[in-house]
Amino acid sequence: MVKFSTFSGFPADRRDTAPPLREKWGWNVLFGALLVLAGLIALISVVPATLVSVLVVGFAMLAAGVFEIFHAFFVRSWEKFFLWFVLGVLYIIAGFAVIENPGLAAGFFTLLLAAGLIVAGAVRTFLAFKLPSDAPRVLVGLSGVLAFLVGLIILLHWPFSSLWVLGTLLGVDLIFAGLSWIGLGLAHRDEAAGKAARFAAPDFAAPGFAATDASGIATGFSRKLFAEFAGSFWLVFGGCGAAVISATFPQLSVGTLGVALAFGLSLLTGAYAFGPVSGAHFNPAVSFGLATAGRFPWREVGPYVLAQLVGAIVAAAILYVIASGNIDFSPATGFAANGYDAHSPAGYALLSAFLAELVLTAFFLLVVLGASEPRVPVGFAPIAIGLAFTLIYLVAIPITNGSINPARSTSQALFAQGWALEQLWLFWVAPLLGGILGGLIHRFALAEQPSRAPEAQTERRSDAVGGIA
Repeated sequence: MVKFSTFSGFPADRRDTAPPLREKWGWNVLFGALLVLAGLIALISVVPATLVSVLVVGFAMLAAGVFEIFHAFFVRSWEKFFLWFVLGVLYIIAGFAVIENPGLAAGFFTLLLAAGLIVAGAVRTFLAFKLPSDAPRVLVGLSGVLAFLVGLIILLHWPFSSLWVLGTLLGVDLIFAGLSWIGLGLAHRDEAAGKAARFAAPDFAAPGFAATDASGIATGFSRKLFAEFAGSFWLVFGGCGAAVISATFPQLSVGTLGVALAFGLSLLTGAYAFGPVSGAHFNPAVSFGLATAGRFPWREVGPYVLAQLVGAIVAAAILYVIASGNIDFSPATGFAANGYDAHSPAGYALLSAFLAELVLTAFFLLVVLGASEPRVPVGFAPIAIGLAFTLIYLVAIPITNGSINPARSTSQALFAQGWALEQLWLFWVAPLLGGILGGLIHRFALAEQPSRAPEAQTERRSDAVGGIA
């Protein structure tokens, strides 16, 4: 009689002798790195990546058609045989059509994608108001609004958008998949080293650290998402508002210093206002960096990024309406979009822009992580972080107009359109890689290895960037 483990369902004797997955964490990291590399290549060459995506779909249709026809010969009725055979033939015809004309197919698929996002976003937003009060209505609503806006933007730029949408989505998907595998590998590495998982213990209901419910999502999570939405809104509205309105007003003309201070002050005040609720990330790169450093749960990164994107886009929309009241305003030249080469304020090339965004974001994460360490006096972290952000923008504005934040860049590119959307990939890739790099450096080179006694204090502040949870 085979004895089964009550934990996994695997035979107990085999489970004890099989090598655990955590011992192969290096392969997970390597596979993730390869996926990230493939994603970067796709983002650098979005048009070829779009064609590759379409060709993959075409060959998948051919394979599906062959399988359908093969399956038809194993059914027992003529009706089912005819159905499966016809479906297989149609799949093969469609596959050959896609492979024969990938450009036209890309336009068709992009149109379907835009329509699907608009419909799905509208339905999800409507359903968010129908959910019970204890359901994650804010998360569902934010995801619905974001899906609707993305679908509408793709549709408004069709058929031009068919040249880059599928390739961009392929690159982003590969990068996120790769980062997930890297995170999994690092988690297995910690387990293999005998370290307790920071967010797995059930007794971390310490003051300032939200307990989790049966679904694994922190109770009061909607409050965190709204705080991220509001903080991201304030950061974009304050920082980009200074760049769009004050920096171009002749009698005021705050210049580079004024814009850098506006971003720094927006982050500093937002950290004090919303940090006690969400930790004041306001930036996908910060969320990824904190998760990489082991200071934030990976399961909450996606919802945080979604809330940050929606907050930034809403702020940009309001700022766009305000700025449009000036007859001299032009979104193509007057919005605070990020760019390189001809669209860099000082004409810096792609490599310069990439390195600047990568290094500055990495050091920003080092400041965030260091200032929010348990051994640092509580309550002063937002000051150091806000000043660091000001310094970073003083360096970055002449090079790329200052991103360090994919949500901030996306919000401006959606309204500047054209070249801003084409170059947007850089201001996702470089800040995210910089945030992850900063998280890794702090985790393995700078972080104090806490003993079991002060571990609760570490967890209490793990999701508080400003150290004011």
